Amino acid sequence: MKLFYKFLSRFAKTVDNRIIFESGVGKRYEDSPRVIYEKMVENEENFDFIWVMNNNEPLNVNPNTKIIKRLSPSFYKYLATSKYWVNNQNFPTYLTKPKKTQYLQTWHGTPLKKMQHDQEQIEGRDEGYLDRVTHAKNQWSALVSPSSYATNAFRSAFQYNGPVLELGYPRNDIFYTEDLEKRKGKIRQKLAIPEDKKVILYAPTFRDNEKKGKKFVRKNKINFRIFERRLGEDYILLIREHVVVSNKLKIPEEFRHNIINVSKYPDIQELMIASDMLVTDYSSVMFDYVNTGNPVYFYCYDLHEYNDMRGFYFDLEKEAPGPIVKNSSNLCRAIAKKDQYWDNYKEQY
Repeated sequence: MKLFYKFLSRFAKTVDNRIIFESGVGKRYEDSPRVIYEKMVENEENFDFIWVMNNNEPLNVNPNTKIIKRLSPSFYKYLATSKYWVNNQNFPTYLTKPKKTQYLQTWHGTPLKKMQHDQEQIEGRDEGYLDRVTHAKNQWSALVSPSSYATNAFRSAFQYNGPVLELGYPRNDIFYTEDLEKRKGKIRQKLAIPEDKKVILYAPTFRDNEKKGKKFVRKNKINFRIFERRLGEDYILLIREHVVVSNKLKIPEEFRHNIINVSKYPDIQELMIASDMLVTDYSSVMFDYVNTGNPVYFYCYDLHEYNDMRGFYFDLEKEAPGPIVKNSSNLCRAIAKKDQYWDNYKEQY
C-alpha cells in the first residue's frame, strides 16, 4: 500500500475541491475536524468531502460525503488525490503529502503533560518514534492553537516553526451556542439520564507504560461499589476512555443503572454539555471543560509516578482548578462537598 500511495501521490492528478477529514485515527466522528466539516456543509461550499471512519456509518449532515476505512486502498487513493487534509492527530507517519496538498493540523487538546521532544524519557513507543512524528509534523501546512500558552508548548514539543492559527479550538464553539440548554436536554435524553440526577463525566487519559503488545490498555480505577454507596442515589457516572485505549471497559450489571460507558459516544463535547462536573487526571479535557463553568475534580492516583514518567508544563498540584485525590473514597468525599468547591478553587479556575 505504501508503494501504491507513493505512485499515486507522484503521478495522479490532485483534485482541487477534494478535502479529506480524519479524527481519532479513524475511530470517531468528532473534534475540530467535525466542526470544520459541518460548517463547510452548512455554508454549501463546493467540495468533494471524504471522511476516514472505520465504522462506515453515513453522515446525516451530507449524505454525499464518502466514508472510507483507514489504511484501505481508498484511504491511500483519496489522500494522494485530495488538495486538502484535515486531522486532529496524524495520518500514518510514513506518508509524505503531495506537493500541491495543504494540510491543516487541528491537534486534539491543550497540553498539560509534556509531549514528544519535551519529554525527558519516552515510554510505550517503538524505536524511531521521534523520527516518525517529526516527519509527520513536517507535512503540516498550518497548526490550530487555542492559546498563546498552547502555541509555545506546541512549538517546543513538535519543534514546529510553521504557521499557527491561534484562533481557539473550533470544537469549543459549541459551548457558546444560543440553544445550549436545549442541546443539554436532548443529549441527556439520548443517554436516558433521569432529570433529577446530577451527571459526573469521568474522562481520564492513557498511560504510556500500560500496554499489551502494541496497544494501550487501562485498568479501571473507580471503585463502583464505593461510588454506588456514596453517590449512587443522586448521581449518574459517565465514563469516557481515551481514544487510544483498546481494552473494553467492563461495568458489572448491578451498577449499570447509574454508571454508563460512553467511550463510543461520538462527541465528548456533547458529554461535557450533558454533565454537571468533570473528573479527569492529566487529560487536556480540563482546558475545554472550563468553558462550561462547572467544577473539575482530579483523580490522580498515580500523580508522582506519572510526573516522573511524562512530566507537566506547569505544577499541577499548585495550579489545578479543583481538588486532587488519590482514591475512590476521597473522590466521592470531594464531590459530596461540592458546595465548598468555588470557595476553594475559584482563583485557579
